[in-house]
Amino acid sequence: TFNNVPKNLCNGACQVAVDTGTSMLAGPSDLVDKLSSMVNAKDDCSNFDDLPTLGFQIGDTVLNLRPDDYMDKSSSGCSFSIMSLDVPPPKGPV
Repeated sequence: TFNNVPKNLCNGACQVAVDTGTSMLAGPSDLVDKLSSMVNAKDDCSNFDDLPTLGFQIGDTVLNLRPDDYMDKSSSGCSFSIMSLDVPPPKGPV
């Protein structure tokens, strides 16, 4: 969701894996590219305060992330901090 509005990026068929061994969020490259494009964060952080709350719906529950949670912000700029991770068959795609 973006600001609690569903975007139906996977038509209700997203699959996820939870890895407690990393602090990074990751997803299939096509989905991460879509999210990054939709967030449209400026490299210079000029629109940081206007970025949406990014939510992941699991069943009837939405887990929201604030821009501080999904963006890396430093004195040199901003970057989307959800990384691409493509799992090949037979274990993927996820």
